Amino acid sequence: MTEKKEWTLGEWLWEWYEIYKKPNLAAYSLRNIEQMIRLHIPENLKRLPLSELTTYGVERELMRLGKTRTGVYARQVLFSALSKAQRLGFVARNVMEGVEKIRYRKQRGQALSLTEQEEFLRRLETSRYKWLMLFYLYTGTRRAEALALQWHDVDDRGGVILIRGTKTEGSFRYIPLTEEVRAILEGQRQQNKREARARKQGKYHKAPASIVFPFGLEQTSREFKRLCPNHHLHDLRHTFITRCAESGVNVTVCQQIVGHSTADMTLNVYTHVMDEFKRKELAKFTINPRF
Repeated sequence: MTEKKEWTLGEWLWEWYEIYKKPNLAAYSLRNIEQMIRLHIPENLKRLPLSELTTYGVERELMRLGKTRTGVYARQVLFSALSKAQRLGFVARNVMEGVEKIRYRKQRGQALSLTEQEEFLRRLETSRYKWLMLFYLYTGTRRAEALALQWHDVDDRGGVILIRGTKTEGSFRYIPLTEEVRAILEGQRQQNKREARARKQGKYHKAPASIVFPFGLEQTSREFKRLCPNHHLHDLRHTFITRCAESGVNVTVCQQIVGHSTADMTLNVYTHVMDEFKRKELAKFTINPRF
């Protein structure tokens, strides 16, 4: 799109996405922005010329999204896009500076208890998604990270796996190829071979041979919910971090494996696990111990 004298908000959002975001962000982040522009930014706003946007008008439309994570993200996308428009001289000011922020409290991930984990593993035995779910449980990878894994990312000789981060290019990382994970990948390899033969009979959709786990994002989430109704798929990542803390894995090592940019998020889990341990230990206390 060539430069215009007057952009509508919708036109500018797509231009901003193509020129300033697409070259710099990982696929998962780009998908989130694309869906936000296409599905959630109100059409009434997207039809308006940039010069006709007002703080009140934008705020009124965004209130329809409610106090949700979508509402928070819509504000972030609009603020960033209009800030760039202001720096380029397309608007005199960023009307988002006056839009009231909403407080959305993100639900904290809930690790599976040992009893829930045992039941989950039992149900996995008959699931086509068995090896993928085990991979999440043994690596703490994000949903899209595991589904983006390719066979050439697995370095058998070096004993590591390249995880293509879904946040930014900087979230790419290598994780150890443990014996448990080797067995999981071999199980998936054999399953892929069986399904390739069955695919000739039209039983499964064709998937690139380079992909380790040939499943879709939404399919994977639905299958997990069927197997473990009281949790979300992301809770397997939280479960991995919790098991690391309970097993005494160094917090910095755990942070690097799961790809947290800072140790804060990892430490929160470790601190919680340690608090539980201290509580159970202190329950043994008595003022009159018997020797």
